[in-house]
Amino acid sequence: MKNLKDKLMILIFVVFLAVFSAGSFIYMNKDFSENENRYLQEFPNVSGETLLDGTFEQDMGDYISDRLTGRESLIGLKNSLLKFTGKTDAGGVYFCDDGYYIEKKTESDVNPELYMKNLKAVALFYDKLAENGISKDKLVFMPVPTATTILKDKLPANSSNFGELKVINEAKLLMKDYNVVDVTQNIMNVPYPYYRTDHHWTTDSAYEAYAEWCELTGRGDSIKKEYPYKGVAGFRGTLYSKILCLDSAYDTVKVYTPSNNEEYTVVCDGNVKNLEYGFWDKSFENKKDVYAGFYGGNYGIVHIAKDSGESTLSVEESKKLLLIKDSYANCFTPFLYEHFDEIYMVDLRYFNGSLVDFAAEKGITEVLSLFNVSSFVDEKSIGKVGII
Repeated sequence: MKNLKDKLMILIFVVFLAVFSAGSFIYMNKDFSENENRYLQEFPNVSGETLLDGTFEQDMGDYISDRLTGRESLIGLKNSLLKFTGKTDAGGVYFCDDGYYIEKKTESDVNPELYMKNLKAVALFYDKLAENGISKDKLVFMPVPTATTILKDKLPANSSNFGELKVINEAKLLMKDYNVVDVTQNIMNVPYPYYRTDHHWTTDSAYEAYAEWCELTGRGDSIKKEYPYKGVAGFRGTLYSKILCLDSAYDTVKVYTPSNNEEYTVVCDGNVKNLEYGFWDKSFENKKDVYAGFYGGNYGIVHIAKDSGESTLSVEESKKLLLIKDSYANCFTPFLYEHFDEIYMVDLRYFNGSLVDFAAEKGITEVLSLFNVSSFVDEKSIGKVGII
């Protein structure tokens, strides 16, 4: 049976390669692959240097490969055949039960020195903020486990994965003087905790994490049991982009709508955004990356403020949150609106400067650092919070 499957896979692959190669140059002007969410190789520069050092040959190969007619379908067919023949992963992604794709990340893929450095940087940053007068109980760190941890029962048998919980436990030890929100158990109770084809948590998981944050920060009485929402269907995410299997599941992005009637002005990297409910960019409902509809993507600084005249608090009484984040926070932040007069979301990948000075300049009264563990252990920009 195994030999039959192997021969079938080879035969179909050869036939499709021949058919698609015949029209390889038809779409040479295509510059961006929406399915793969990346720019394709441009026509290489021809010079004596690039010809001699082999750069032209390599880039030309990538150029032709990227523009092969039907290449995305061919990639999807190849990976579908791999799955059919019993292979458990492809392209750094596990084929899991119930149509889930989960990132393949092993112990050898992670540098413990880097994530310990990142944890120490956050702790040092909080030390500096506490010295500047922000109460320690207002300094919160939320490391969010990914599907690797929460959906481990759906992973292939004997799969190898990095243990995210030890990072969370290290955070609790290093930041024992501050609030570390462990949302692992909360998310485990969510029926649909992660998208099946994307690395992000769902908005339902973000809500459960928000509820835990409320309890820890003394806001338990303000938790609402239900929020009105709309669902945006037809979403295939970043993990699908690595696999492109034709039978991949479609996810639905749930957009919760704030229950109060307050209006907010949202400024992303200096530009005022006209967003539905204050945070949702409807234009992404017709694009592949539906999740990017939360604020329209990632920015260095997003400033969210109640419109003038709504707050009755003085400058000294106003509540201002500094949220240091990755993209997991984009669907989490809308739950925070009613608790603050202003929110500053900072993505360290696009921010330069002193965060300590920034917090002082903006009159920050509370800080939350929210990262998913998988990206946190690899992120090389986090050192900015404790060093600059």
